[in-house]
Amino acid sequence: MKKAKMKDFDTIWSEFKKNRDVFPHIRTDYLKRQIKNNNVIYYEGVILIFGEYKRRGTLGDFQYNKGDLIIHQILNSRKGNGNARIIMNRFITANDTQSRSIILSVRSANTRARRFYEKMGMSVVGNISWSKGTIGGKIYGYEIE
Repeated sequence: MKKAKMKDFDTIWSEFKKNRDVFPHIRTDYLKRQIKNNNVIYYEGVILIFGEYKRRGTLGDFQYNKGDLIIHQILNSRKGNGNARIIMNRFITANDTQSRSIILSVRSANTRARRFYEKMGMSVVGNISWSKGTIGGKIYGYEIE
């Protein structure tokens, strides 16, 4: 999988700007920081931003462990071509030897994304909310064996 470089920033940023309805919270400084930290995969129109938890904690009502991975955002600029599935499978495979979970959160109303995560073998492991409880969400997890 190809990690994004700073030369990819303008292209990646333009994709997030086109999708402000789904990603209204993405800022340029956040995106630049994630790219510099090698936490952005950019391949075949798919952008996947991830991180690794440095200590145990909670996300919503779900407890994660040190070393677990979180997918912060995934965006396929060429929707429906299957590339997001390919990248997710590669991401899972690349991390399957380290005995850790992969988690992510998504708005409850985002049924397209939720169906995608379920097809990827992820299941709901918890609940979360944003904007002082006005936006409900689900936490999905993929347990690596």
